[in-house]
Amino acid sequence: MTANAAQSLSTYAHPTLESVDVRGKRVLVRVDYNIEQLADGSLRDDYRIQASLPTLKRLLQNGARVGVLTHWGRPGGRVVPQLSTKPLAALLSELLGQPVEHVPDCIGRVAQTAFDALPPGQILMLENTRFHLGEQLNQATFVQELAKLADVFVNDAYATAHRAHASTSGVAAAMPVSVVGNLMVQEMEWVQRVLNPMSKPFKLVLGGSDVEAKLDLLRSLLGHASTVMLGGAVANTFMAARDLGLGQSVLSPTHVDAARELLTEAGVVGCRLHLPQDVWVQDAADTTQPATLKQTHLIGRNETVVDIGSSTLETWQRLIQGPGTTVFVGSLGVTENAEGRRGSLGILRTLAAHSGFSLVGGAGMLALVQEGGFASTLPAVSTGGAALVDALCRKPLPCLQVLAGRA
Repeated sequence: MTANAAQSLSTYAHPTLESVDVRGKRVLVRVDYNIEQLADGSLRDDYRIQASLPTLKRLLQNGARVGVLTHWGRPGGRVVPQLSTKPLAALLSELLGQPVEHVPDCIGRVAQTAFDALPPGQILMLENTRFHLGEQLNQATFVQELAKLADVFVNDAYATAHRAHASTSGVAAAMPVSVVGNLMVQEMEWVQRVLNPMSKPFKLVLGGSDVEAKLDLLRSLLGHASTVMLGGAVANTFMAARDLGLGQSVLSPTHVDAARELLTEAGVVGCRLHLPQDVWVQDAADTTQPATLKQTHLIGRNETVVDIGSSTLETWQRLIQGPGTTVFVGSLGVTENAEGRRGSLGILRTLAAHSGFSLVGGAGMLALVQEGGFASTLPAVSTGGAALVDALCRKPLPCLQVLAGRA
């Protein structure tokens, strides 16, 4: 753990692994392996699994008997074979270099027997928590079933820290020994580095499809940012607020008025808010065709924006170079489409090369980080999406609130 991480954790007063002797104990580790599956069943990326390895390796090296717990997808409280954690266990085994037993339930006799029989220094993975309705409802009976599995609970699932579910905040409250893992510590340190104190110059790059969350983040940070760059559905909504025709592009009509107000507010506080000047577009009826580069005022009625344009990218790359802090949350294009990844990859490339501190996160960004080979060159890559946004907005995170003051 870095000195900064320890200092940040002291500020939060959350108990850490340093405070617990895990040798020979059953340790239940909540991770977040909720990773997008592609059409062929493969994972889009394994960044969140990679990010959990330091905590798991530490526990195993210290003789803990480790049980890994995660949700995956939205099975709605029923068993969906395609969302079984069995393939995740196989991948984790490959990354750890040791066997990872898969247990076909996360509670009950089968889970308890497997955990009790696990030797020190060994690891198992329990079945998808969302195969049970009690998970998302944070039901007391489900919480108790999970809590009696182990002696120690470690929450290392930062990406779900904004949700008060049974396997996150419920178990943390129910178990006598609950701590945060290495990843959670690191994530909190990164947020604290951005917010306390706010570094200058502060640059904000926002994209993605969750317009409401990004508007909240923009409101929260607008007075601190010297420069803001908007892409994705967020930019489309702001361009609609400027009465530009967006064709069939994805935007949020219900937030156009709020975007218009933020455009005015940015001018009042002296923040330079940049929208794309050119974009890559495709025919909305046939997105298999190559994208065309257009000025934003020339988007056709049957076209859809898939990414920021070349000139916009070059301008934004110049803006984020140099000292200061840059926060990049949410992709700038339709990253599921090969034509929609140029902008985000270009910004990531610049952040990886420049001298300032940058924090990257949000839906779709982890796959891009791995695709571009930036995992080891970017200063900070968060596993969080909504949790990161809430933390940057200084909103309380339920999974951390329940542990506050236990240190």
